[in-house]
Amino acid sequence: MLAGLFDEFFGVPTHPFAVHAPIVLLPIAAVATVVLVVRSDWRRRIWWAAPATILVLFAMLFVAKESGEAVLDSQNVFGNVDRHQELGEQTVLIAFVWLVGSIALAVRDRQTTSTKALSSDVASPPRDAIALGLSIVVALIAVVATIWLIRTGHAGAESRWVIG
Repeated sequence: MLAGLFDEFFGVPTHPFAVHAPIVLLPIAAVATVVLVVRSDWRRRIWWAAPATILVLFAMLFVAKESGEAVLDSQNVFGNVDRHQELGEQTVLIAFVWLVGSIALAVRDRQTTSTKALSSDVASPPRDAIALGLSIVVALIAVVATIWLIRTGHAGAESRWVIG
């Protein structure tokens, strides 16, 4: 799709560079997502932060996937990377679902906050079953994304370092 763009970074294949940021940041974002499920008042205050962070993570994962395909196309591959490639594609897809879910949750939170602002007779924020359900689903997707990222990395390491 974007042939040549992700092949090399300063003369070295881009893939080893591109995978490290999501490996570190995705689990941190997943923990933050779970915290924001528990602390919905924080989530409502920084409603834009989760979708923005997950969008950046999705972009990082996309670069990692594309750079991995560039390495695969170069035929400079050791071992069988089919499982790693399959899991990597699934991880990007799961991250996309996480992004869509976080955007839906942010929109719902904004609607709830706007509704609360219009009704000044309500002293505490209303309980929103839809936002609660969405937040639980988004947190579960974040956990699944972390697990899939670990599985992907493990499969890549096995294909690269385990010979046999």
